Amino acid sequence: MNKNKQFLLFLSSAFLLSSAEGAKLSFEPIYGIETALVRYPEPARYVNRAIYGARLLYGVTFLSGEFEYTQTDSRKDYPGSAIKVYDQSQRASFGVRSTYVLDSAVGLYARVGARASKGKSVVETSGVKETIENPLRLDPYAGAGLQLALSPQFALNAGVTLISNSDNHYDSQYTLGLTAQIGNP
Repeated sequence: MNKNKQFLLFLSSAFLLSSAEGAKLSFEPIYGIETALVRYPEPARYVNRAIYGARLLYGVTFLSGEFEYTQTDSRKDYPGSAIKVYDQSQRASFGVRSTYVLDSAVGLYARVGARASKGKSVVETSGVKETIENPLRLDPYAGAGLQLALSPQFALNAGVTLISNSDNHYDSQYTLGLTAQIGNP
């Protein structure tokens, strides 16, 4: 069995295990900053840009399945060469998250999974626009964060996630989120 199939089997098993008695559903709008590799104009380089989206968690505190959707929209101007680049990416992530409770208000979490991403780049050179579709990619990710409970139903989260990209480098995301538990505690 290849590594991708083993990883997907692990994620599926962990998600099923997270459906144990006492499982809860949580919704978390997120906002953050990412450092990502952009390919246009060449040579490829890293840029910082804002991300926004939402995350759903389902499971118990120690092991939850997670689904996340994020989007980025950015523009980078290169005045010396009269080039403007507009990038847009949509991403869906599926993984597991485990939270270790330090006390009633503080917890640490770790997350791991796979992220599918697709998007496009519009390169404008001296007023002429060219649209370049970015192909669908599947990349593994791992991250960690700090959770501060504001009440039994709400928590503030701050995290960092590293995503392995196709060039064997890492994109990084720094996010803030407010988790709201849905249903009974």
